[in-house]
Amino acid sequence: MQLLTYIATPSWLMSIRRRLLALIPVRFLRHVLYLLMIRKPGNFRAPETFNEKVNWRIFHDRRDRIVRACDKMWMKEMARAAYPGADLRIPATYWCGTDLRDAPDLAALPPWVLKPNASSGQALFGPDPQTDLAGLRDQTRSWFQETPLELGEWGYSQARPLLLIEERIPTPDGEAPVDYKFFVFDGRVELIQVNRGRFGKQQTTTFLDADWRQLPVRWRIHPVAVEERPLELDKMLEIASVLGAGWDFIRVDLYAVDGDVWFGEYTPYPGTGMLRYEPMSFDLEQGRQWRLPTLDQVRPGQP
Repeated sequence: MQLLTYIATPSWLMSIRRRLLALIPVRFLRHVLYLLMIRKPGNFRAPETFNEKVNWRIFHDRRDRIVRACDKMWMKEMARAAYPGADLRIPATYWCGTDLRDAPDLAALPPWVLKPNASSGQALFGPDPQTDLAGLRDQTRSWFQETPLELGEWGYSQARPLLLIEERIPTPDGEAPVDYKFFVFDGRVELIQVNRGRFGKQQTTTFLDADWRQLPVRWRIHPVAVEERPLELDKMLEIASVLGAGWDFIRVDLYAVDGDVWFGEYTPYPGTGMLRYEPMSFDLEQGRQWRLPTLDQVRPGQP
């Protein structure tokens, strides 16, 4: 999702960048970035495309459920409440806090993943005998600054700035599991995005419909792959529909490993509303699936 590059950026430079960005009105900044990414002006007042409607949500939707979908600890609770059955596995939380010195002995824990609670795109895996606590603290020091807040994604501004250590989803080869991202509109799965090799150098992104037919579309520079229908697909479709019930739109990210379906996360702002599809006509097709709520429905307590 990152439109702004954080890799290998000194913390002092990130701090300066954030202060400079804070001087730019969010609406103006997003219009400029949209023009650069999508290569045409965005209509955020009367949106029609999927990307435009994500931007409309960023500007207007102030419901509590948006906040809970941006906070990894809260979204786990929300997912379990929506789907209490054993068919959905949710990674156990080993620790959550602000200072890794307060965490349990990381070397003694079962395989884990360390994430920021109020952001996405960052993860460290352990236990690793070559990584010590001081090294982890150095690597995560800037995570609270590496958030979508500069881009105006309101939900993350309300989520708790914490570090989270949770159970790592087991895979036969020890590699990151394949991401299955379900685009759910009013409880209907209309699109499945499959990301393979997310933390490697050969990432692929493939789009399919709910019947597992590959769509003639791609995302930015990622190549597509021939994806075999997972044995757990029917179970994932049912779970995604339940987790997405009551939402005008939400993306539900799941994993499937050896017959088990694992919860990944809710995503209310896919690609921060600046997904570059090829062809871009797909953006309009997706937008037609999304029936936006009215302003009075998304601004509780406001006239």
